[in-house]
Amino acid sequence: MMTGALDRLRVLDFTTTIAGPHCTRLLADLGAEVIKIEPPEGDMMRSRPPQRNGASTSFGQLNAGKKSLVLDLKTPQAVEVVRRLVATADVVVENFRPGVMRRFGLDYEALAPLKPELIYCAISGYGQTGPSSQLPAYAPVIHAASGYDLAQMAHQGEQRRPDYCGIFIADVVAGTYAFGAITTALYQRQATAADLWAGRHQGRLHHAGGRQREDVSEPGCRLRPSGMDQ
Repeated sequence: MMTGALDRLRVLDFTTTIAGPHCTRLLADLGAEVIKIEPPEGDMMRSRPPQRNGASTSFGQLNAGKKSLVLDLKTPQAVEVVRRLVATADVVVENFRPGVMRRFGLDYEALAPLKPELIYCAISGYGQTGPSSQLPAYAPVIHAASGYDLAQMAHQGEQRRPDYCGIFIADVVAGTYAFGAITTALYQRQATAADLWAGRHQGRLHHAGGRQREDVSEPGCRLRPSGMDQ
């Protein structure tokens, strides 16, 4: 594995739980400097079992190789710190509910003027806009909504309910697609010096002028070209 392929790349990681941290762990594995921004209470995964010596092994696996910075994004001082960091960063990754980063004043439109070549990746369940954008989107919900559970039932004989899935497939797939979107945007940026926005709602690739916007959402995991933003 080319562990130094992303040396000198700085990533600001605002993600929690599984999908986003899985994405940024892959970036860290390739040598990127990943700065994980956590609230004062820490990422909820820090208390998730199994634990070893009081530390979550799941959290450790998802966040190995990253730096950590505690900031309360509800305060103006913390937002100003982020803005200074953005000026030195290449990639921002977040997986808040759509609209949260805008309320913090840290959405793509607010940050792009600070670093025009910034790649901004937003991971969500059903997209940043649209009627389903605010719906809950934890992995078990996506497994049901996408038909994954029903597909599994085809291999369960006479059972009438899907077995419990111990692996959060939707989160892992979402994080992997986000990683692919970011690395694609990095290549495109290098090739064209374009202003790139990687919007991760799991599924669409839009071209609008010089900008490339990658939208990816969990149920579809599809990628299609389009002539305009939707």
